[in-house]
Amino acid sequence: MGRWTLDEVDQWLSWIHRHHNEFDYRYVYFAYLAAGVSVSRQGEITMTVNPDGSCLLQAGADDRGLLLADGQERERFTEHLRRRYCGDRYPSMQAWEAAQHEDFLDEVPWRFGGR
Repeated sequence: MGRWTLDEVDQWLSWIHRHHNEFDYRYVYFAYLAAGVSVSRQGEITMTVNPDGSCLLQAGADDRGLLLADGQERERFTEHLRRRYCGDRYPSMQAWEAAQHEDFLDEVPWRFGGR
């Protein structure tokens, strides 16, 4: 199978949610941050910028990746994430990520045992 494209972004996001379980929100947020710059970067999300201006976002070594053709597609991608994850509930992706992290911390004692 080839790379996912912007038209298939929701399938790529579903893949992230299935494969990265409780840390999926971090991968989504880091994909959002990565798409906002035009330089290659490593981390939870690896972004490879190609000479033609396209970029490939990958959420780990097993991810076939999301290919964004140019800067316009990167902007459309980040706007899609804001609509999908923030909606009317969060003012920004940063606020969404912080809320997801807070939910994760609230579940830690239940999931992993704790005091």
